[in-house]
Amino acid sequence: MDEKDAAVPEGWTQQKRPLAWNKRFEFADYAQTRAFLDDLAALSEASGYYPNLNFARTHVVVTIQFEGDEVEPRLRDFAHSTDACARRGPG
Repeated sequence: MDEKDAAVPEGWTQQKRPLAWNKRFEFADYAQTRAFLDDLAALSEASGYYPNLNFARTHVVVTIQFEGDEVEPRLRDFAHSTDACARRGPG
């Protein structure tokens, strides 16, 4: 795997042990939070990966945990798709 593959996506933080990426998404209101969670649920069902979630009325913290010490390409793609869900907004 090259360094680009292992790079943490913008806005995500990396935890070393166990290897995981975390990101907090902020929303203006519950409707936006709910729309994001619904989009994330559809993404999870399509990809077969279910991240750890912590959420409240106007924020969601997504944690993507990797197996072992290497970034899995499918989970890196999941992080990018999660960002895209947040940019879409309610709709």
